[in-house]
Amino acid sequence: MAWVEVNDCAIRYEFRQGKGPVYVLMHEMGGTLESWTETVSYFPESAQILRYDQRGFGLSEKIVGDVSIDQHIEDLAALLDKLEIHEPIVLAGVAVGAGIAIGFAARYPKRVSHLVAFAPACGIAAEKRDNAMLKASEIALKGIRAEGQAIFDLAFPESLQTDKQKYHDYRCAWLASDARSLGAIYKMLAGLDLSEALAKLSGKVVFIGGEFDVLRPPAEITRLSGLCPAAETLIIPSGHFMQVNSPKYVANMLFGLVHDKKSAHQISEEFLSHEENRFGAVRHAT
Repeated sequence: MAWVEVNDCAIRYEFRQGKGPVYVLMHEMGGTLESWTETVSYFPESAQILRYDQRGFGLSEKIVGDVSIDQHIEDLAALLDKLEIHEPIVLAGVAVGAGIAIGFAARYPKRVSHLVAFAPACGIAAEKRDNAMLKASEIALKGIRAEGQAIFDLAFPESLQTDKQKYHDYRCAWLASDARSLGAIYKMLAGLDLSEALAKLSGKVVFIGGEFDVLRPPAEITRLSGLCPAAETLIIPSGHFMQVNSPKYVANMLFGLVHDKKSAHQISEEFLSHEENRFGAVRHAT
């Protein structure tokens, strides 16, 4: 692990160098670079992987006041520059991390060879924004356990708690997030509209939604894909925190898109056709 200062923010990151393109992994709201640890374990040891604690989370500098998606986009651009990563990256994100990834790919298309957005958070419906703004303020003021826990419970339902220790550890890590930072990110999300960015995306773009995701249900992923002509869209048996619920699937998808030269649908169908890659009563992807 290491730290770097970019855009007046201290960022913790891990860059595993090796061969081939660099995979950049963006975590979810309330997550950390460790959210990707199990997924990374399924990659070949030679794969180059960059993951980092986004502004406000993990051991990176916390947010005071408001934050914008532009800051997050430029944090990534500056981090890549600091690490002298100039070749196009394979960019993957989950939830809010996917929203940041979409914004980055739209702004810097030549820096991204592949974009994979898992349960992308691209904004909140207009009729729900006032309530979302209120929730953001309450999270920042009263804390995550008091006001944010209900969001986590929706995102990680009992049907996906097939590994109780993993669920326990991940829940505790989420609750331990900085409340002001999480509230600021939630407020950012409430005012976010990535429609223009979605329309600009080009190249290899894949959107993946979870069948059991209440926060970003399949209908929302399908709606977003309709705004992005470049996107190949999948709905798979998984949840909101896909890299935690289905780390083997996520790693297989990311590596396969680059090295197998198959469509996302082909990679997904082949993986899910093997019973050993399904688990639990709902047979979610592993």
